[in-house]
Amino acid sequence: MTVHEHEHEQDGAALLRPLAGGRPMGPSTVDVARAMADGDRHHRRVRIAGAGATAVIVAVAGWAAVTDGGADKPAVTGASPNQEPGRSTGPKGCEVQKLAEGKAVVSGSDPTGRYIVGRTYESGHPSTVVWEDRQLRKVPMPGDDPTLYDATSKGVLVGTSFTTADTTTAWVYKDGKFSKLAGTDAQAFAINERGVIVGSVQGRAAMWASPDAQPTMLATPAKGMTGKATGIDEDGTVVGALVGGEAKADLGYVWSPAGTVQQLPQPQVNGKPATTYSAKAIRDGWVVGWAGHDDPARGGGRFIGAPRWNLRTGQFDMADGLMWVVNAQGRIAGEQTIVAPDGTTQKLPLPAGYDEKTAMLTVEALSDDGTVVAGYLSSRGSTMNAEPVAVTWSCTS
Repeated sequence: MTVHEHEHEQDGAALLRPLAGGRPMGPSTVDVARAMADGDRHHRRVRIAGAGATAVIVAVAGWAAVTDGGADKPAVTGASPNQEPGRSTGPKGCEVQKLAEGKAVVSGSDPTGRYIVGRTYESGHPSTVVWEDRQLRKVPMPGDDPTLYDATSKGVLVGTSFTTADTTTAWVYKDGKFSKLAGTDAQAFAINERGVIVGSVQGRAAMWASPDAQPTMLATPAKGMTGKATGIDEDGTVVGALVGGEAKADLGYVWSPAGTVQQLPQPQVNGKPATTYSAKAIRDGWVVGWAGHDDPARGGGRFIGAPRWNLRTGQFDMADGLMWVVNAQGRIAGEQTIVAPDGTTQKLPLPAGYDEKTAMLTVEALSDDGTVVAGYLSSRGSTMNAEPVAVTWSCTS
């Protein structure tokens, strides 16, 4: 580690420390399925882990501590969730409606569900938008391939676009205009209610203490590790993924409000340790991500699952499929089914004209009370419903 790098990491701890306390809140951030819906489809062999979206709680003795100089770092603890482990609350029934006519996707929301962000495709070109109380408002982000990832309950938005062919710029939208975040080749993935933003700068996990602040590189357990921060809780706890050193693939990490970094416990997928996994979002002490196990015996196929960690209790469970949204109740979603911490599930209804067998649904927003859900859907093999359509569900609590 160079002196320059060490100074950056000390600064990161100093900035994170004052954020401790308060009710944790966190976003939903991931773009794998969105890229597929936009037409950037990658051919891959995927097998879903298990056969049903059930979640079985697995207790762990403690967090897998990352050592530095031979000394174990203290266990990471997040702020306490609002419910006891195993208790499930949430919506009873949901009604679905379109958010826009024509091709459109949802990419995130604020914790209340009042501000839903996404993009539409007028004349075939993507342009960022926000639905405020389900009313569409155009907020065109500069640059190419723009994406809004997150929002606060006051309507502050963050996202990323390409400003050259291979350079990204991180943006914050506030008071009716976009402003660049400091840093070259930067990406912004999440913002909390205090205005702290996380993402990456030049391939390293980073945070901005405010929209006007310089970026601070988050600590890494080994020199030369790269990655990104994808979620931040209201108390300053950050989650994301790192690769490098002894890690040959992405591994999930959590940064405490004090600035210490720890690897999240390794999930098991299809009964075997995950070969790669990542934390995607954090909310009220709950963390959701994805995990994969590559199986050479099956021609290189990958089994996929969705780990959910509870930072307060040190427990985690696994759900089937891809999940990247989590709310304050610990409910997770990503596809058509919402999974509660106690394993109960809720299937979202599809609009008229979509078939259960061919529909491709991606959930990108789930409000804290569970009454607002949003995402986008399309249909395989259907000319009429091939393009993604932005939808929202109004659910009864």
